[in-house]
Amino acid sequence: MSSGISTRLVQLTHPDEGRRAALVYGNQLHLLATYRSVYSFAMAALDTGWKLRDMLSTDLSGIQLDYDAVHALDTDWRFLPSFDHPEEPGRCLVSASGPPWRYLGSGASLRAHGDSVPEAGRGDLAAVYVIGRDGAPRRVGVTLGQASLGALTRSSVLGPELILDADLLRVNSTIAVIRAGREEWSRHDSGGDVPLHWMLAAVEPDHFEAADSRRFGDAHVHFFGDRVFGGREPIPAREDDELVVEFEGLGRALRNKFRVEQSAQHRVAATPL
Repeated sequence: MSSGISTRLVQLTHPDEGRRAALVYGNQLHLLATYRSVYSFAMAALDTGWKLRDMLSTDLSGIQLDYDAVHALDTDWRFLPSFDHPEEPGRCLVSASGPPWRYLGSGASLRAHGDSVPEAGRGDLAAVYVIGRDGAPRRVGVTLGQASLGALTRSSVLGPELILDADLLRVNSTIAVIRAGREEWSRHDSGGDVPLHWMLAAVEPDHFEAADSRRFGDAHVHFFGDRVFGGREPIPAREDDELVVEFEGLGRALRNKFRVEQSAQHRVAATPL
């Protein structure tokens, strides 16, 4: 892997192979051999003291997939969110920067490239973290996505790629609505002339200020939200429209069908024991 090429990972699932993680290399996905999730890969790096990038070369299985076909959903492989807590979704905190700071749900609320989504969220950028034994947060990487906006519906989207070493001078994105195969609407957003590492430095101290946000083994997905991109108008999507999110320098586009779902959530009064 050339030092000038960003290191990107995806998470996949297959009816027979189960869950796998893979390295993006050109138009190929190289499946990892030992680590079946980015989370387990990141925790192993913490325990060994290795850099994630250096560990990759020691865990390639030799199995390669055609990325074009997988991304187009033309195979039995399907995407998982580009980061999650595979064993305990409740230990993955999904949140967004404010004002005010917002809880968006647990890892169980995350969806992936190719999944249907019950709301037209906004194109957003998220950073993902694990917490080490010393209580220190460690950034695993950044990914594009859509942050949940609904008060009841919690279904933020990640993916398809997690970039481990993104170093963008500008953060520019496009979100589009595709209706019946044609672009119906689009919008370009920009973080201005603020480099990505400055954005991270501004957001992270606030997010990890409280001690209970630094519990060993927890995972965090934190969207930049309005703090970076400001307020944005709603996306004019209809049932069965395709939502397409792209960020310059952050890998392939995220595509999801907008399908309204009947929410299983309802108000429940607690009764005394």
